[in-house]
Formats: sequence, structure tokens, C-alpha cells
Amino acid sequence: LGALVALAALGAGALAYLVSRIDVRAEVERAVENATGRELTIAGEVGVSLWPVLGLHAADASLANVAGGRAPALAAMDDIHIGVEIRPLLNRQVVVRQLVLQHPRIALEVDAQGHNNWSLAPRTSPTEAPIPAPAPQRPATEEGRFSLQEIRTEGGEVSYYDARRGTGWVIGDANLTTALTSLNLPMRIEGDVRYADQQLALAIEIAAPRAAFAGRGTAVKLNIASELLTADFNGATTAASGEMQGLVTAGGPSLRRLAAWTGTPLQGAAGLDAFAVSGRLDIGGGLFNFTNATFALDRLSGRGDFSVSQLRGKPYLSGRLELFDFDLNPYLPGQTPPPAAADAPAEAATLPPAGAVPAPAPTAEIAVVQAPARALDVAEAPSQAPIDFSSLRAINADLELTTHAVLVQRLRIDAAVVALVLNDGYLASTLHSVSLYGGSATGRMEIDAREPSVRMVQDISVQGVDAQRLLSDAYNFGNIEGRAELAVNLRLQGRTQSELISSADGGVHIEVVSGVLRGVDLGGVSRTIRNALRGELIAPEARTPFNGFSATFAVADGALASDNLSFNTLNLRIPGLGVIDLTQRRLDMRLAPRASGG
Repeated sequence: LGALVALAALGAGALAYLVSRIDVRAEVERAVENATGRELTIAGEVGVSLWPVLGLHAADASLANVAGGRAPALAAMDDIHIGVEIRPLLNRQVVVRQLVLQHPRIALEVDAQGHNNWSLAPRTSPTEAPIPAPAPQRPATEEGRFSLQEIRTEGGEVSYYDARRGTGWVIGDANLTTALTSLNLPMRIEGDVRYADQQLALAIEIAAPRAAFAGRGTAVKLNIASELLTADFNGATTAASGEMQGLVTAGGPSLRRLAAWTGTPLQGAAGLDAFAVSGRLDIGGGLFNFTNATFALDRLSGRGDFSVSQLRGKPYLSGRLELFDFDLNPYLPGQTPPPAAADAPAEAATLPPAGAVPAPAPTAEIAVVQAPARALDVAEAPSQAPIDFSSLRAINADLELTTHAVLVQRLRIDAAVVALVLNDGYLASTLHSVSLYGGSATGRMEIDAREPSVRMVQDISVQGVDAQRLLSDAYNFGNIEGRAELAVNLRLQGRTQSELISSADGGVHIEVVSGVLRGVDLGGVSRTIRNALRGELIAPEARTPFNGFSATFAVADGALASDNLSFNTLNLRIPGLGVIDLTQRRLDMRLAPRASGG
């Protein structure tokens, strides 16, 4: 044991003697400056280090920033521990094999012109002859001089600031390990960092470190694992611009929590929890472009080409999406948030060309398995509770949507092509082609929730629908059978359902042809009063076939008025006029039945 202690002491003494004979500070500064083109300053002491590696240490070191940079240094460190080879010291050379950085602070910046501060290039002498192309390979001895078997950061901090947008971020508690045996060989970085009180495990593989340090493009692989986000990226990046292109898969338990963590909280929106996305990702200029992507959010899934960016401090979504079967009810005001998505999206699939008939959804049908919402009951008094439209202010969007089956309350839309614009609480939706209840619909809807008193506009035309199914699902009234046409042009404004109904203005036209009125036999009533008095002709099983029913209503202040009611059966012609007051739930109508041909 005494011999071992003596040998260690002798080695330390010899190392200290060699260090004292060499200007180590100048050698290290010169080597780093030649490799990076930036000035290295070691302000603290330089001496022998026995921990964590056997070698040298330099305190209070900093690597210069670019001229005019925001931070005083690109990198500053409390202490650098350098493991060196003993034999080259005999020749007054320093060959670094291990580098440990204690509390490094790295400041990444992009100036107003888009130039970054992390592109490094070896320093060349003014008298040095130009290197012919292609550049010759470095000698093995020179490449070995810069070989680092281990680079480790402990308690590091990385900050980023973009002067073009006035935004940035800070990552702390960076504990990372890598090796750099050659600038021309792949480099893998592993470890963990902390961002906004969340710990992230990182694994990064850079195919060509020399190209990355010089600001050129190189292949890169990235894996992130944390409580809120798991992501894999395989592609390429250009260090000079920060742009990235490649394939990505990502997911997490809550999009709402992830948005809040990244500094763009989604205020008031329902659901928006479990999410997953896969496809090709292009990042540049603050824009995230997804192409040929599949995605899932809550119980909603689909595919498409879309981009995500920032607009006035909130997410901005634009592009073309195809949505598979889904239930919209959980996102409506006062409803229970939707359950989490069961699985991540399937492999990316190519979208059909614009205008093509959507292919069958490759996932299990969702809308039909949800508990159906209760239909609007015209017998109930309008609610006085304020309606929460805050979800319309959660994000901004400009989308072209192609949907499969959609469930809204009990209304089912079989397929639709819709253009949708959402801007700070203002929603404009243009219905290009909607298939429902055996018919079709076109039109436009607007919801302006930028003020507490919400304004709504509905201008919709419906043709050839099944009247019984439509009226039953929409208004809980299924006593009319036949093919129906409906035109609705309404303007509403208010904070509650009651206020919206009482403010309704516009017009409504309805027409049903070759149908049946259930619950009464008007033909039998016209033939005999005695049968009607016995109740045989007014009963749930009674039916009145009719040739046509039509009415045009003017709407004002929540009341519908018509002077051209028309109901024609084989035996009767029933013209009429009347007023339907929705606010008072009152019906005033005058009918003048006449025998057909009389």
C-alpha cells in the first residue's frame, strides 16, 4: 500500500513539474482558438487536477461571442477539467482526451438579420496558402490531437434568443455526456436537462460534427422523453439557420398541459388532452410544417398536410385535414370533456386529391359508439345560463376540412367539405358540400365571440333530406315523414340561449313533398265528425298522407310569422297563417280547411 501511495505521489509530482515547465494556459487557449476561430479566455488559475479526471483544470473560462452579440460570451464555465495524455507533455504538447465542464453557460443567439452566433470555423493564418478542393484528409496525428474520448457537462445552462421575434428560452440543469474522436465521425450526446420545471431525457446523434460546427447541414437523430412529451426525429438540420427536416413521431398525455408548458396556454378549451402525431416535419422561421401526417387528439383522428406557428401569442393552425368519424358533443359548452385517445395514429397515408370522395376511415367508427346527446326540446324554456364560447379563443386556424361522420348533439352529418377560419374568437365556416339524412346542404355559418354578447349568422340551404329523421334528431319532433327542403337565414345575438332566441331575425322556408303526418287522420276527420269525436282519427297510430307542406316564415325578435302556410292532402286543402313565438313558447295559428276541389 505504501508503494502504491508513493507511486501516485510521484506521478502527481511529475505531472505538476511538467505543467510548471509548459505555458498550459497559452497552449489550451491557442488550441481552442485555432479549432473554433473564437478567443478563449482563462481568467482563473490553471493547475493539476486529480478529480474528476487526472489532468489539468482551468477556472473561470469563457469563449468569445460574435461581435455585437447580446451575451458577453458564447460559453462561460466555472471550471474546465482536462484529461491529458502524459507522453505528449514530454514534447511540450497538450493532447486532450477528456473534457469536463462545470456549470457551463451557453448563450445561443440569432440577430435581426438572421445570423447565428454558434457557427464555428477553424482559424487560418493570413499567410497560409489556400487549400485546394477537395480538401486533403488531416494526418492521423493531427486528428488525434483533437480527439476527445469523453466530454461531460455538469449543471449546465443553455439559453436561446431570436432578435427577429424578440423571443427565447432557457434550459437548465444540463447534465450531458458525449465523445468526439473525430470531427468527421458521428457524435452522440446523451443526458438530461430541465426546462420550465420539467425534466427531459435527451439523446442526440450528429452525423457530421465538423459540418454542424461550421453551420452547414448534417444528418441528425433526436429522442426526447419526458412526462409531457415523447418524440423521435430522424432527419437533417442546418445549424446556421436552425432549420430541420425529417420524419417525426410524437405524443403525450395532454396537449393542453404541453401548450401551457411551452408558454402558449389554451384558455377555456374543452378536452385537448392525449395526442399523437407522425409524419414529415419541416422546421424553419418559427413554422412547423407537417406533410403526409396522421394525428390523434382525444377521440378525434385524421390525416393531412398542415402547419403550426404562433399568431399573437397563441397557436395558429393552417392546412388541409381529413377527419375520421368523431363526436363533437364533448367540445360543446357545458358538456363533459372527451375521453383520451385509445391509440396513436396509424402510419402516414396519402390524402386523396381535392374534390375526391373520401376513402373509408381506417379506424374504428367513433361517433356512433358515443352516448347520444339529448335533442333540443322545443317544449323546454330557453336556458338563462351564459354560454361559454372561450374555446373559440384557444387557437387561430385557417383550414380546409374533409370529414367523415360527425355527431352534433343528435344531428349526424355523414360527410362534409368545409372551409373554416378561426381568428381570436371569430369563427367563419363555409359549407361547400354536406351529406346528411339522404340529402345535401350548403351555406355559411358565423360565430363572433370576440365580445361578451355573441353574434351568430346562419345562412344554410338543405335539399332532399329525410324530414322525419332530421326533425326528430334536431327538434325531438318526428311526426312528419317525407323529403324536405329547408332554407334558413338567421341573425342572433346574446349571452344566453334565451337572449339568442329572443334576438333571432331573418327568415325560414320549409317544404315537404309526398309525405305523411303522423298522429292524426285529417282525411277521416273531414269525412265524419263522429269518428273524430270517438278518438279513432286522432291517435299515435293515425296517419295523414299529404301531397305537400310548405311555409315561409319571417323571423323577428324570436318570433316566426307566416301568411302562406299550405298543407294539401288527397281530401283537404289547408291554407293558413300564424305566429310562432319562441320566447313565450306560444303558437297562434289560423287554418281554413277546405275539401279538395271545393
